[in-house]
Amino acid sequence: DTSAVRNPKWYRGEAFWETAENNGITTASYFWPGSEMNDPDRRPTYFKRYKHTEPYKNRIDGVIDWLQLPFKDRPHFITLYFHDTDSYGHDFGPNSPEIDQSIQRLDSLVGYINEQLANIGMVDSVNIIYVSDHGMTEIDTSRTINIEKILSGIKYKFGGTKTLAMIKPQESDYDSVFALLKKNEFHYTVYRKEQLPDYYHFRNDDNIFPIILSADLGWSLVNNKQLSKMKKSGDRGNHGYDKDYIDMHGIFLAKGPNFKVNYQTGTVWNIDINPLLCKIFNIYPNPKIDGKLERIEFLLK
Repeated sequence: DTSAVRNPKWYRGEAFWETAENNGITTASYFWPGSEMNDPDRRPTYFKRYKHTEPYKNRIDGVIDWLQLPFKDRPHFITLYFHDTDSYGHDFGPNSPEIDQSIQRLDSLVGYINEQLANIGMVDSVNIIYVSDHGMTEIDTSRTINIEKILSGIKYKFGGTKTLAMIKPQESDYDSVFALLKKNEFHYTVYRKEQLPDYYHFRNDDNIFPIILSADLGWSLVNNKQLSKMKKSGDRGNHGYDKDYIDMHGIFLAKGPNFKVNYQTGTVWNIDINPLLCKIFNIYPNPKIDGKLERIEFLLK
């Protein structure tokens, strides 16, 4: 739903390009969540409307074109997005030959980026950070919890995804619905909204329903409609489970003049990338962010 994607009210944080632009740094985005929101003051200077079918090489060529603009017009922070491993991970699962081929495709695109940067003489003056927004784990239709079956005959609203679902019963039914979900708590955990662990950063928002269900890794919380859709699509992979499952962890690779060379690190927190970028650009981060520079700055020279 592009109208929701472009609606600024969903973006309550400040994207890095907003911080950069507020500090006089020109930015660009060849696809990134939030980059095309309907508030021109919160967008990068240059941005593209998301087009899923846009060939990958066109995206890279677009970035290279931006880098060749006259210095006063040139963006100094650029985002670039490829959906390949997400699409193939969902369709075939993270342990499939299809995902291996997908990784190979993206690897060759990294080669193409390096080649194009060399062509314009910028290979040594650009910092590149490669990240994935999440991991992926195997799912199948035999590992589903049908909430509609458990709450049969009761009126309620059902929201969220297969990994984290939300229930809004009528007020008079709240206690009985919670008790019923608690009694059937098998391969999921049920929470009252106000008792959700702090790290979800989820409970102080009016958009969140009063009862939350978190699925165990590889299990899916569904209603009848979602279950039949799952059976039709035959999806084999999903993400959105608890952050501490290793399967949910993403990647972090970086190279460029500001980064140590041939240095291997343990786990880093993706929320710390924002203050890391601020350090590289020599600007102050937004004081409200959760990221902490001291957890990640050891990666810099």
